[in-house]
Formats: sequence, C-alpha cells, structure tokens
Amino acid sequence: MNSFLLFGTFGILVLISLQAAFLEFTEQDLAYHMIIEHSLFFTMGVMSIQIAETILKLFVSSLGINQGKTRTRTLKWAVVLFWTKLLRKIFTINRYGYIWIAIAVALLTFWHIPSVFDFAELHESIHILQHISFIVVGAAGFLAARSLGESFKLFVLFALNGIMGFAGLMFSVLDRPIYLVYSVNSHNNAGTYMLVSCLILLLVVLPAYLIRRTLFHIRVRQSSSSFSTPSTSQKTTK
Repeated sequence: MNSFLLFGTFGILVLISLQAAFLEFTEQDLAYHMIIEHSLFFTMGVMSIQIAETILKLFVSSLGINQGKTRTRTLKWAVVLFWTKLLRKIFTINRYGYIWIAIAVALLTFWHIPSVFDFAELHESIHILQHISFIVVGAAGFLAARSLGESFKLFVLFALNGIMGFAGLMFSVLDRPIYLVYSVNSHNNAGTYMLVSCLILLLVVLPAYLIRRTLFHIRVRQSSSSFSTPSTSQKTTK
C-alpha cells in the first residue's frame, strides 16, 4: 500500500511540474518561485531515490512468487541484476556523505547567482535544466541525510532555519532587485515567505522531529531493557 502511495504521489507531482499553467503561476512572483517551485522539485528528488529502491524491492519479492515460471523468473533476475548494478554505480559515493552535500550546495549556489538565475528565467531550455538540477539537489540532500545520520539532520534543520531567516530579512528590506527579472516588491514578498517558512521550521518542524526521535530512543531503550531483564533474572535463579 505504501508503494502505491509513493508511486501515486510522485506521478501527481510529475504531472503538476509539467503543467504550463502551474509553472507560469510559480514564476510570476519570486516568492512562489523560491518556496513553492523549489519545494516541489526538491521533493521529487527525494522521492526519486525512494522509488528506485522500491522498484528493486518489488522485483526481488516478485521472484519468489514466480518460482515455477522459469522464463519469467530468468527475465526478472536479469532486470534485478541490471537495476542493482545501476543503483550501485549511482550510490557508490553514498559512503562519503559529504560529497552529496558538496553537490547539492554547488548546484544551489550556481543557479542562484543573479546573472545565471536571470539567464535561466529568460531561456526555457536552461530553465528546464535548472529544474532537473533542483531534483538532483533533493536526491543528493536525501542521500547525505541518510548516510551522515541524526546529528547531520539536526545540523541541516538549524542551518536551513538560519539561512532562510537571514535571506528572508535581507529580501524583505531590499529597495533594489537582486534578480532583475523580478521587481522589488516581488523580492519583498519572497522575504516575507522565507520568514514565515523560517518560523514554521523553528516552531513546528524542528520540535516535531525532536519529539519523534526522543520517542524512538525511548522505545529502543525499553525494548533493550526488556530483553536484558529476563537474562538477569535467570542468572539470579541459578
């Protein structure tokens, strides 16, 4: 059921991202571009990794169902081996999580250089390349968070909060545009949206994550103590 939900959600996001009306809406204001459009493509990047792994799991699990069908089983084994090799090549550097961070930061920095940003906004083919790069940013960020662990996730949440807060304050008081394709008022709107997003991260997302991880560690400790208690009691009876 989770797999169907994952594929369905990803399909809906892809359809939305291909709608000309949606892209025109998000690009008419810098606030929509920075928050809505970026979030969409980052989410697609995260889900693309999850879908790649889910497809592999589905192929592996289906091999047991078709044990009697030699031709079907052989074909699926070939697909599984090909997909596994492909994922291994893509995720080879997953053990070096900081490389994923460098890729994500480099792409974000490059596309937000004012001259590059304006050029991409005015040329459709470059703009499509920018969207693809943001999908890569989402995928790289997800791989980095998974490989570097919990402390890195906390660092990212605090860093995003600080960066978004600083950028929001800067954009909200600008009297000259940084990106010439958007007006000063559009920059100010983007600053307001960033400040609101910063507050949501600080007051909702970060506490929710901390509570979730705390409950997880409590459950782990309780389960470990429940396993250790019987052994202790058995030793005392002996």
